Amino acid sequence: MLVLTGLGAFVGAVLAADQTSGEGPTTAGPSPDRLTPGQVLDLSVWKISIPTAPDPTQIIMPQLAAYSDSSFKVVSAVQFTAPVDGGVQVGAKYPRSELREMNSDGSSAQWSTTLGRHSMEVVQRITHLPVVKSELVAGQSHDANEYVVLILLKDAELSVKYQGATIAVLDASYLLGTVFTLRIESARGFIDVFYNNKRKAHQADIRQGCYFKAGCYTQSNLSKGDSAGDYGQVEILGLTIDHTAQ
Repeated sequence: MLVLTGLGAFVGAVLAADQTSGEGPTTAGPSPDRLTPGQVLDLSVWKISIPTAPDPTQIIMPQLAAYSDSSFKVVSAVQFTAPVDGGVQVGAKYPRSELREMNSDGSSAQWSTTLGRHSMEVVQRITHLPVVKSELVAGQSHDANEYVVLILLKDAELSVKYQGATIAVLDASYLLGTVFTLRIESARGFIDVFYNNKRKAHQADIRQGCYFKAGCYTQSNLSKGDSAGDYGQVEILGLTIDHTAQ
């Protein structure tokens, strides 16, 4: 199954106009104020958790197709914002505005790292970090119990984490607003991470019940010293999921 998400003309216009935009949003291509995220990304195999306070909210299809709010909206891309004082899911420490992979029938996606080939490719930029604990996650593979691989920006270092350990540094001096292409791929008992089409990590891993996540998972809250209203932010220009039998 191949799911392509993103409007080609919209993404092409943004990429042509803005490869390193800095922290401020820019406008290119179709007028963002007339679009919802579901018109830019195909959200048919996703649900989202948004950081409403005091408790987060999950939006599923078909409501997600037309949904937009301050934490999930279209600027010059689909913008995901998670304030440090946002609502937090049960079992988590930090707020998120983050998509979770689903099946087309609305059930939770669950795949194996040993059966078939499974990949997520994201064209995105990280545009804002909290001031004190300047960290966020911008992409994950997960299983039923824990994260498997996550993409972490900590200060200026963009890295790949696997079960708490750094297995690759993607960019030691990432500049906020820089567009990059990330691909996480699982097959034959390995997880590969590609950064701008270059493989950066090759990690053995055997498990079932896996799924992808994309968006902004801010790694701070008020207890870390950040102020109410501070936030993490990620903007996604394109998103592709691919599942094949081989």
